[in-house]
Order: sequence, then C-alpha cells, then structure tokens
Amino acid sequence: MSTEAGLETKAREAIQLLTELQGIDDELMDIALERGDLPEEVERLRADIGAMEAFIAERKQALEETAHLLTDRTGELEEAKVRQTKLQEQLYAVKTTREYDAITAEFNFVKDEIGKFETDITGAIHRKTDLTKQVEERLVTLEKTRAEEKTKGAELNEKLAETEQDERQLQHRRENVVVRLPKPLYAHYERIRKAKDGRGVARILDGACGGCFAVIPPQTQVNIRKMTDIVLCETCGRIIVP
Repeated sequence: MSTEAGLETKAREAIQLLTELQGIDDELMDIALERGDLPEEVERLRADIGAMEAFIAERKQALEETAHLLTDRTGELEEAKVRQTKLQEQLYAVKTTREYDAITAEFNFVKDEIGKFETDITGAIHRKTDLTKQVEERLVTLEKTRAEEKTKGAELNEKLAETEQDERQLQHRRENVVVRLPKPLYAHYERIRKAKDGRGVARILDGACGGCFAVIPPQTQVNIRKMTDIVLCETCGRIIVP
C-alpha cells in the first residue's frame, strides 16, 4: 500500500470514528435532556441547605454567647447595685470631707458601671430577640428546602435509575472510539463540540455545513464525500462528513 493510500485509509477510519462518536454524544445529550435541570436543581438545593445550616449554627453560637453575656452583666449589675446602696449608706455616716469625697468618687464610678451594665443588658436583649427571629425564620425556610430537595432528589434518582445503564454502555462505547482517534483530532472535536452546542461533527446538507449552514464549495463537497481527508468547515470549524 502506498503512503498516500495509507493516509487516505487512516482518514476514512478517522471520519467513520468521528461520525460514530458524534452519534454517541448525541445519545448522551438526549439522556441529559431527559433529566432536564434536575441534577443542577438538586445540587443547588443541597448547597442552599448547607448554607442555611451553617447560618443557623452560627446564629445559635451567637445566641449562646449573648445569653452568657446577659447572665454575666445581670449578675454584675446586681452586685453594682448592692455596692451602690452600701456606699449611699456610708455617705450618711462620714465625718470628714476627705471621706465624703472618696466615697462620692467611688459612688459615681459604681453609678457609671451600672449605666454601662444596663446598656449592655438592653443591647444583649435586643440582639437575643433579633438572633432568635433569624434562627426561627431560617428554620422554616430550611424545612421547606429540605422537603423540596427530598422530592427532587427522589425524582432525580428515579431518572438516573432509568438511564444509568444506557449511559454506562454509551460511555463504554465512547471510550473505545476515543482511544482509536488521533489525539489532536479528538482534541479539536472536543473543543468545537463544547463551543458549538454539543456538535463537533456536521454532515453536508444541501451543499452546506449542517452545523452553521455555510455554503461548501462544490470541489470541497466532492473531497468530503471521498472521505480521503479531514475537512473542517471554514466558518464554524466543525469536522464535515458525508
């Protein structure tokens, strides 16, 4: 066999493999279309559930910290009020101006502390209310989302069960085809397929590329039908087959 004949034979084999590969990919796309947006929807719902669970856990942690702060400040406020009462009683028993000034300074300090504790307590109460509301609202949304994910997940599993065997067989056939194709040719096919709605190979339709409908010169059409060389569409880059 001459070198030219050998190249033509390889080109014919490659074209046949590419045609078969496109047919397999078309069937895989049909399976994907049958499943619709379910895989993406279930994935999105699961991501939403994870985000909500993290949000709730974070808010519950903040609630726990706020509860501790509220307990601490309430205790400190009670202690400060007891000290304030004792200092007030001491003011009536002082005998010197120096004692009076010292007790008055300490009384004012405790008074400021009481004001700070009361402010902290008020803030903690508001924060606790707000956090509790956030958790309760998000729990309601979480419950609804979990129910939706359960329904969609069951629907997806049903569709996967219906198509899993066919998909596995197609993938196995695809692997057997791909391994026999020259790597550069397969790489071109994949690049165009991903960029052109899943089609890296196109047939001649009424003298035009079946992918983008660009007119193919008559002599090029003859060459394509001979299957002696790989011909690309000059417009869309798809591999043209008879």
